[in-house]
Amino acid sequence: MHNKRRARRLAAALVMVLLAAVCLPTGAEAAGFSDVNSSNWYYAAVNYVVGQGLFKGTSDTAFSPNVSMSRAMFVTVLGRYAGVDPAGWKSAGFTDVPSGAYYAGYAAWAKAAGVVSGTGNNKFSPDANITREQMCAMLNRFAAAMGLKLGQSGAVNTFPDSGQISSWAKADVDAMQRCGVIQGNANGKLNPLGSATRAEAATMLMRFAGAGSGGGTPSPGEQPEALDPNLLPDTPATRPGGSVAIQSSVIRAGILIKTKNIDTSVPSVTLACENGTGFAYGVMSGRQFSAVGSVDGANVTVTTSGTVFTVADSAGNVVYTTEGALALHPVSAGKAVTRVNEGYKYFGDFELTQASGKPGYITVVNYVDVEDYVKGVVPYEFSNSWPAEVMKAAAIACRSYVMSYNWSIYGAYGMDIVTGSGTQIYRGRGISASESYFSASDAAVDATRGEYLTYNGKICVTCFSSCDGGQTLDSSAVYGTNYAYLAGKADPYEQAAKGDIAAAGGNYSAMVNASHRVGLSAWGAYAMGKYYNKSCEAILGFYYTGTSIQSGG
Repeated sequence: MHNKRRARRLAAALVMVLLAAVCLPTGAEAAGFSDVNSSNWYYAAVNYVVGQGLFKGTSDTAFSPNVSMSRAMFVTVLGRYAGVDPAGWKSAGFTDVPSGAYYAGYAAWAKAAGVVSGTGNNKFSPDANITREQMCAMLNRFAAAMGLKLGQSGAVNTFPDSGQISSWAKADVDAMQRCGVIQGNANGKLNPLGSATRAEAATMLMRFAGAGSGGGTPSPGEQPEALDPNLLPDTPATRPGGSVAIQSSVIRAGILIKTKNIDTSVPSVTLACENGTGFAYGVMSGRQFSAVGSVDGANVTVTTSGTVFTVADSAGNVVYTTEGALALHPVSAGKAVTRVNEGYKYFGDFELTQASGKPGYITVVNYVDVEDYVKGVVPYEFSNSWPAEVMKAAAIACRSYVMSYNWSIYGAYGMDIVTGSGTQIYRGRGISASESYFSASDAAVDATRGEYLTYNGKICVTCFSSCDGGQTLDSSAVYGTNYAYLAGKADPYEQAAKGDIAAAGGNYSAMVNASHRVGLSAWGAYAMGKYYNKSCEAILGFYYTGTSIQSGG
């Protein structure tokens, strides 16, 4: 049983289907490796396998994602996955496995368990690169040896090179396709005979972990008994009073930006105030706008040359030039709504700077009150049609996330947070949505104004994703950072939302496999509100253990 418990580990990627995943703000590099960046497709997988202790770096600062994986390395990883003590396994009986080799005990275990059989002539070929079909074979046999039931709902796709799959590996490759472990590469091929890189191996292991026992096994530990949600006592987030410190009431949200990993900068910017009479121009002093002058008219267009910004009015007349940075404040009798480059609309002020290392291009940062920022997040991360208590829980989670985020990650670029890239989706007032579209989410934000989720007097890192497959994960298991309130637990509520997910056009299994499963499940919260009439406090208390709700001050 010990090996089976250790074998039942889960993972999920940072990408989310239908709803964006919000995860720990760990910065640009995974697990401290300089060669694994948040923009890499294997970023989440490396975080997972290193956090689980399955992989180690090739040095203190390198993971070497593109280096081929050897058969010895992979059997060692599987042994760690199963919790094998290599000292307890003596001889594999392979003539090319020295007794003192680091992988010798794992190879002996794997042979005894039927995970490996060798490459012929009583050899294991430990130093040979493992192929993608060999990994499929070892993983499928490993599942059988550990008693894991793999999800088999996926399709077996035909690739241009499917005919290259060895006959002995065909059933194993098909099984790994059905449970989503192996997929085609960027060239649309399966590449069964190609050597697997460390990045590919890490990714397949993460997918395999999510496929085991139908995608719902805990990490770490055993599969729990099925829980009846109606019998679970509420453990609501408390309201002890008092306040908690916040970083600032004004958020600097990057909307058109140029950073190390993101480039949405533009050569010109047109701002159109949809309910205003003009713009004031000047500079941002701290987080407050300081005016130098103003221009009438609903539109202004900004271009840059060298270090100089030029502001033109609606008729194309130049009204202002300045060097360095430029700030614009929409003038309106009410709360101004400004459209940026015929795209999304936003509340607040705007600062324009030269794009880093990209002459002639501009970055745009929206300076916005935290409450208006949250109003631009909730309807895109969740849904305006969901129950009011769910929306209130969402508002507190989104507000807490931005205030707990490590603002130094993007601080050098003059912003606190960006949209997407492992943070929160922020789309302001949308592109074409009417104001009535936001009535439900705005009401939830207003009802929870200034409220944050806290633990021991600090604002919580409120990770959330679309689905958890019936089991949330410890933050330490996925990200290597331990937060007591992000403890893994069985989630019996989410199952009730499967029909709603299908009705919305979602694929539940795919969403589970694409979610990191740390913290709140959006669809689980939905089910708690719709089918079990749970309060905002009960929803937050369930997914974030031992937390409180306090005002920011």
